[in-house]
Amino acid sequence: MILTSQFNDFVKNAKVTWRKGYDRVDRSVMELWDTTDTDMYTTEHSHIDGYTYAKRKQEGGATPRGNIKQGYSLILQQATIALEDEITWEMRKFDKYREINKLLMAMGEAAAQRMCLDLTHMFTFGFSSSYVNMDGETVSTVTGDGLSLFNASHSITGNSSVFSNIVPGTPRFGKAGLEAAELLFTRMVNMSGVKIVVRPDTIITSDDPETVNTVREFLNSTGYPDSAENGQNTYKGKYRHIILPLLATTNAGAVDTTKSKFWYLAALGHTDAVCEISERPHLNMPSPGLNLENEETRDWKTQTFATYDYGILDPKWIVGSNAV
Repeated sequence: MILTSQFNDFVKNAKVTWRKGYDRVDRSVMELWDTTDTDMYTTEHSHIDGYTYAKRKQEGGATPRGNIKQGYSLILQQATIALEDEITWEMRKFDKYREINKLLMAMGEAAAQRMCLDLTHMFTFGFSSSYVNMDGETVSTVTGDGLSLFNASHSITGNSSVFSNIVPGTPRFGKAGLEAAELLFTRMVNMSGVKIVVRPDTIITSDDPETVNTVREFLNSTGYPDSAENGQNTYKGKYRHIILPLLATTNAGAVDTTKSKFWYLAALGHTDAVCEISERPHLNMPSPGLNLENEETRDWKTQTFATYDYGILDPKWIVGSNAV
């Protein structure tokens, strides 16, 4: 039997087990976000463009003055996810370690899964301006300009120019679609309407086998992809591939095959997809005599918490196709 006197050792083991569950979750989506810790409830982020080009200085003339262009802003506000369960007196009395371990591992998985689901759904539902999550909350998927993450008419602050980051015709992944996505990157402009150089380096897909295998063929085949010709594969080694297992899901995390063909081309290493965390996912087990034991049932409470917020300030680093 697990006694109260053994609680300290039990907590240590519980945290190890919780962590095993947490680590079992695929957290590849974190690579798409610039993640930092914060102790602020509300933060504001602002986009500022660089100078782009230096100007010609005439002999004896004054040095041309630069003009940094202010872009859009993004406000984040921390929100908490949580889950609670109980290790029953019977589980402790009869040494049901297998059941206890399953419970703790499942709580660790739940914390990681929810955070990854939220961060993934910004891209899943990014072709609309918002969606309703599993808690009934309306989640905004707009960027700093107030338009949906993937939009054909993103605006800039300096003039009336627009740019698109949605692949025309919403094609499935293939040579034509990939080249159309690459072309969009060549047309990106800064807040003054001047062309900027954004070099995509990553293809992002769901875990749909057909799409995944097509991408792998493009990136690894020795011959020319999409053709029986034996020409050189110019895509070999050009991109890396990130698979998001929660991409093709509903707002509640259920399988949604209508989204399985979604894919994206991105330039990672940016700071425009912001995720701020004030409370990292963790296991909470209060000490005996405080809020741990239910006096009526003699059960021990276990809780998992995380507090964070996220949003995308500028969308020039990613283009997408909501193919079907």
